[in-house]
Order: sequence, then structure tokens, then C-alpha cells
Amino acid sequence: MIMKLNDEREEEKGFEEEEEFEEEEEEEGEKPLSARVTKILIFYLVIGFLGWNFFNFIFSSNFCSIEEVIIKGNDYLSEDEIFSKSQIQLGENIFKLDLKESIDYLEQEPRIKEVEIKRVIPNKIIISLKERKAAVIVRIGEEYFSSTKEGIVLSKIDRSEERFGLPLVLGLEIDKIKIGEIIDKSEFRTALESINSLEVILPKKFCQVQILSPDDFMICNKDDTLKVRVNRPEVIINKENLLREALDKIEREKLLVEYIDIRFKDSLVIKLKK
Repeated sequence: MIMKLNDEREEEKGFEEEEEFEEEEEEEGEKPLSARVTKILIFYLVIGFLGWNFFNFIFSSNFCSIEEVIIKGNDYLSEDEIFSKSQIQLGENIFKLDLKESIDYLEQEPRIKEVEIKRVIPNKIIISLKERKAAVIVRIGEEYFSSTKEGIVLSKIDRSEERFGLPLVLGLEIDKIKIGEIIDKSEFRTALESINSLEVILPKKFCQVQILSPDDFMICNKDDTLKVRVNRPEVIINKENLLREALDKIEREKLLVEYIDIRFKDSLVIKLKK
């Protein structure tokens, strides 16, 4: 009888211990959840505080002030010109610099075809550009301009600079033009293609082309002693052999020639001076 009572007491005691253990587990389960939430909040507050201080530092300290601007790819424009046109200020915070705005400023310069600007942390800027190249000199009115082969006017030049290795185009019917504008005349492109085609056949002999009409061009050498009259650039290539034969005949017989006319189909005419 006594043993039975003891067994019952032991069972009751074990029951109570199990209940207490379950209660402890519940309390322990609640504590880690609230603790984790608190830790996460503290973590993000610390990160936010450090981030705010970091960005405040790089945007306001002299550590990230622009000290050097490196310019690459310029052949015609000077570094001072490019730096001035970019409107980048030394001492300006590198992160406050508006790269797109500086690119837009530079692209207003006709000489600049492509431009890229990069930040080099902490204090350098690299400007890489590709310039447009002058392919021809054009007389418009009484003024002379350098232009690309596409007709983009790059700069106004002095008359004394008109011959510096580029062909000269005369007779273009345009009164005025501004730097950066495009010469939108088909005869301009035909004139340039014609003199370039002749340059392929006879290098360094011809330097000037006079536009007589939209389909009539007179190509001349430097002292006007040799002239070729043409209507289309492809005719020059097609009549290369005839042209060479005519030049040999003129030199051999010492003919006084007004011009060589290659406008006619399958023939060439040497017009002699009277």
C-alpha cells in the first residue's frame, strides 16, 4: 500500500516537472524572438548612422575634391580649350559633378565627335574624346572655312592658311554659314569626291576644285597649269588610262592646254589654249 502511494506521488511529481518544463520552453521561445527583433533594429540603425556619416563625408570633405583633369584623344583642340568648355571646376566635389552636363557642354564644340567622362576616385576626372577631322577648305562668300567630308563646318581660317594640305572648294553658292552648321549641298560632296578620286590616280597633283554648276567641276593644280573638267567622280576612275595617256601626250609634246575634258562618254578631249 505504501509503495503504491509512492508511485502515485512520483507520477504527480513527474507531471508537475513536465508542466514546468513546457512553461520554461514557452518563455525561452518568446525571449529569443523579441531579442532578435531588437538586434535587427539596432543593426539597421547602426548601418544607417554609419552610411549617413560616410556619404556626408564623401560629399563634403576635401578628400573627394577634383584635383586633376586628364584629357585624352585631342589632336586639334588644346587641353586648356577642352577643360574650359567642359566647365569642370577644380576643387569641386567629384560626386557632385554632373557628367552629362559636362558632356553636353563639350558636344557643342563642332570639333568634338564623341566624348566620355569618367570619375577616378577619389580626385581625378578623365575626359576621352574623338575629334572630327578637317577634310576640305571651303570658300563661302569672302571667307574660308575648314569642313569635314560630311560638310560640318569646323572653324573659320585665315586666307594665308588656306593651303595646308587640304583641297580647296570654290564656287559654292552659299552667302553665309556659321561654325557647327552643315553644308547641305550635293555639289559640295560631288566636288570633294571628284578631287579625291583624282588624288588616288595622280597623288599630290591637284589641290583645288571650282564648282561651275551642280554637274560641272573644274579640278586644278596649284598654279592652274593643269586642269581637268569632270561631271561625276566615277568618270575619273573609269577613264584613268585615257587620262594618263593625255597627260603623257601633253608633257611629251609640250602642249599649251586650257583643260582636259572627260565629261564625254567613252572619250576625252584636250582643249588647247588659243
